[in-house]
Amino acid sequence: MKTHIYLLILLLLLFACGEVEFSPNQKFDSNTPTDLNKKNIEKLYSQEKDDTIRFVLTGDTQRAYSACEDMVSVINSIKGVDFALLNGDISDFGLYQEMEWINDIYSDLNMPYIAVLGNHDISANGKSVFRRMYGNENFSFIYDGVKFVCFDSNSREYNYDGTIPNISWLKAEMAAEAGVNNYIAVSHVPSFSDDFDSELEKPYASILTENSKCLGSLHAHINQTEVLYPYNKTTPFIVANTAAKREFYLIEIVNGKLLHKVIKF
Repeated sequence: MKTHIYLLILLLLLFACGEVEFSPNQKFDSNTPTDLNKKNIEKLYSQEKDDTIRFVLTGDTQRAYSACEDMVSVINSIKGVDFALLNGDISDFGLYQEMEWINDIYSDLNMPYIAVLGNHDISANGKSVFRRMYGNENFSFIYDGVKFVCFDSNSREYNYDGTIPNISWLKAEMAAEAGVNNYIAVSHVPSFSDDFDSELEKPYASILTENSKCLGSLHAHINQTEVLYPYNKTTPFIVANTAAKREFYLIEIVNGKLLHKVIKF
């Protein structure tokens, strides 16, 4: 794992000297993973299901390679986990190499993992790297009757221009849909953060609280473990800690109820 640290330091030194060109076309080759979210969601659909949806919520893996390796081992020891969510800040500097290293580690999971765009992932050409490696920053998937709506909420990186998060897209994704019993929103920056567009906080809160089938909103970013009810008493906002602080959430959905537990490692 020290090799990863040394290589990252070298890349940063080269960047400081103007020797690194941040073009994703120069970093990718025939062995580079692409469309990982789509491929992992397909793997998720092929798995056997039981009466409980069980998944892990992690985030902010940036530079915490040793901790991530330990975390993957702990997650693999938990029975019945369907998938893992990597909720943004995969990288620290938006570098392809960072995302590749984290993917190498998370690929050792016994279950698929699905990644969301974080604010650090937008640095340099990170957004282009994310799109090629993982796919669109706004996407959704339905698993066993629960729709997970994953989206870019990194408003500060767009100068709070009113477009992030995409409220129109969110409204459409959270609308009533055949075969969907419940909804869960997933994004890196929580709506009560200063990094979320304050003009869009109320519209976002309304989308969630007016949907009686919404089980909650999942986030990372603030580098601490939190379960908050900022808008009503029934819609939890669950925030995962950074991987470096060695804890994550184990979340279960049973009979339309969302249960959560912090796992320390």
